[in-house]
Amino acid sequence: MLAPRIFNFLRGATPVLSALRSGIVAPVKTALPALPKIQARNASHATAGRANKAKDGPGKRLGAKLTQGERVTTGMIIYRQRGTLWYPGENAGMGRDHTIFAMAPGTVRYYKDPAHPKRKFIGIALNEKQKLPKPPNAARTRRLGMKTVPLVEEAPKVYGVKIQKSDLEAKDGFYVHRPPNWKIGRIMPKVNIKNNNPFARWQKKGKRNLAYRRRKGLN
Repeated sequence: MLAPRIFNFLRGATPVLSALRSGIVAPVKTALPALPKIQARNASHATAGRANKAKDGPGKRLGAKLTQGERVTTGMIIYRQRGTLWYPGENAGMGRDHTIFAMAPGTVRYYKDPAHPKRKFIGIALNEKQKLPKPPNAARTRRLGMKTVPLVEEAPKVYGVKIQKSDLEAKDGFYVHRPPNWKIGRIMPKVNIKNNNPFARWQKKGKRNLAYRRRKGLN
């Protein structure tokens, strides 16, 4: 910016000096020139402000956070968007800011549904082999947090004594076979039985007291 020039106020004083020398004093009128108007504008950006225009703010980090085939758990964010570019599919939900998140643990799937040809969906497959969308007549998927495992029947455990040919033969005086008593006892499985005989407990207690008295020399 140029500074205003300083004008010489004594430029018109030359005839005055000559008049003083001659003794004649006359009024002196000098006209000063008007100073030029200079408008200063400082450097700035968007000083006037905006009414309905977009703001130049920070990015909102929109877009896909997880891609096709990635493993997710319940509550993980899959896609952030403004508006419904993608719709929530099976086992997925959408928040109030149109964020799509997982509602079940599984694998991410991006797909299109023939029932809604103009929409794109994001869903969660509960296992890696599952394809989305499912057919309309497909069986419902169980959400028990378990995997299907084929049932295997356990072979029965063999216990007791093997039967011999002599055991099936009837002895003298009997028309049917009867195994001996010792073998009958070994055939049955062992069971832990606690003796609950009060008389036997009284006998054992008396023997313990007698042995204690003998050790102490009380008898």
